[in-house]
Amino acid sequence: MYPEAVPVIDQDIGRIPRLVFTSKLAIEINNEVNTTLVRKIKSLGKEVIGIARINNELHAKIPRAINALDRSIIILGPSIGYSWLRYVTSLVNTIVGLTLDALAKFIELRPHLLNLPNELFIDPIISNRVTILPEGIPKSIVDWLTDYVDSGGDLYVLIRGSTVNSIDLVSHSRLVFTYDIRSAEIYNSLIRDDNKLIINANCDFCGKSMNPLCILLCPGVDLVREMRVD
Repeated sequence: MYPEAVPVIDQDIGRIPRLVFTSKLAIEINNEVNTTLVRKIKSLGKEVIGIARINNELHAKIPRAINALDRSIIILGPSIGYSWLRYVTSLVNTIVGLTLDALAKFIELRPHLLNLPNELFIDPIISNRVTILPEGIPKSIVDWLTDYVDSGGDLYVLIRGSTVNSIDLVSHSRLVFTYDIRSAEIYNSLIRDDNKLIINANCDFCGKSMNPLCILLCPGVDLVREMRVD
């Protein structure tokens, strides 16, 4: 079973995109939440997930307005300690998120020893001081996250270009987040409905797997609709 794609939209978006096959939308928030936008999205029958970031422990603050959302993801940066990790896990309807450099601090501990909750969000960036998009997720972290999934955890991954270099890791995730709204809708339509499409990615990453995830992961994807001959 393939993971569901969740498009991440800007709070200042002028018009909510018409999404038929997509049931969840994510919004990146800072100090405030556009409650009018949230109400509009909910009126369309969509689940709204907020994404907030905490990078400085001295000035860390969780926006109060996240209570207006269905669920929230709090992404912790590398400067945030274990006490904040435990605090976020105690919040209701909140998912713990980590950047790659934040996760690297705990890589020596196996997931079950870290007492992580059963939901974990990964943003594949290095966020210390200056945000860096690495060429891929290190194998040690891929193995750690695979161990987390194998132990019963639900993994959520944010797609950022070519930073996600393990299609096996993405395919074992429960939700895949992306900034590409159109690709998310096309992908969700493929996994929810039998569209009889041939997927040709033409890349070394996906190979000849014909995997619908190629739509989210590969820069150049060709879609060919099969026509029935009577």
